[in-house]
Amino acid sequence: MTARTVAIIGAGRVGCSVGYLLKQGGYRVTGVAARSAASAAQAASFIGQGQPTTDAAQAASGAELVFITTPDRVIQQVCETLAASGALGPASVVIHMSGAHSLGLLSAAVKAGALRAVLHPLQSLASREQGVKTLPGSYFRVEADPTARETARSLVTALGGTELVMPEWSSDQDSAALYHAGAVAVSNYFVALVRYGLKFYQALGADKQEALKAVLPLIKGTLLNIEALGIPDALTGPIMRGDSETVRGHLAAMRRKAPHLAGLYKELARETVEVARDKGSIDGKKAEELLKLLTNAECGVRIPE
Repeated sequence: MTARTVAIIGAGRVGCSVGYLLKQGGYRVTGVAARSAASAAQAASFIGQGQPTTDAAQAASGAELVFITTPDRVIQQVCETLAASGALGPASVVIHMSGAHSLGLLSAAVKAGALRAVLHPLQSLASREQGVKTLPGSYFRVEADPTARETARSLVTALGGTELVMPEWSSDQDSAALYHAGAVAVSNYFVALVRYGLKFYQALGADKQEALKAVLPLIKGTLLNIEALGIPDALTGPIMRGDSETVRGHLAAMRRKAPHLAGLYKELARETVEVARDKGSIDGKKAEELLKLLTNAECGVRIPE
């Protein structure tokens, strides 16, 4: 398929970023739909193309590629509305970009004779401007009806992305949920993890914002190590060295000064033991020693100081 005309239904961060990049890549954005006329006009202005409207069916009519970039909860409803309106047909490919859902949300498109695809970037988009900068170079989950697969891959190429190959993927809700959980773990939970780390410094009286400034160079250095060396080789620290006494000291200090921080510390330490074993920096005996220390601490056994 050589579809080149695009409609954007849902003019938020994702829709605007995708519309802008596709226009730069030679596609023609013909319609941009949003809940308010002002939002649609702003999105069309940002993209640099497209007739702004509050009518999704009007925006989709005549477009070969229809992106539904609304919130997840209304993707299925929007697709059903488009199908019922006659805006979709055999020449249409309908695309959503939700990481947590599969092709099933677009089942109404099949009844209208259209094809379906899912393109989800492994990227965090805090704004449409940031999306334009960060989508290129990102990996994408690509799922599509067989006849639409090459079209989907061409769109990823136009966005400057790379397809993430997952041989064990099956087109069902569990696969989509498991994939999305991985994205949540490395992005959303990373933010929560940094917040958790700051609590150690707050327990010592440090200002939260000042503590964040203090640890950012460490965070950036760690990310650079991961990029350069990969996992597990980027791992450093006491567990990597098999330094049980330092871990013991951490647990003892938390018991006295910050017991509310111990639970997550122990869970993360257990996971880090496995990373250290993968790296080969500790052997099975040392791993068992560390895990026993963490288990005894969990059971309330007194940790020698």
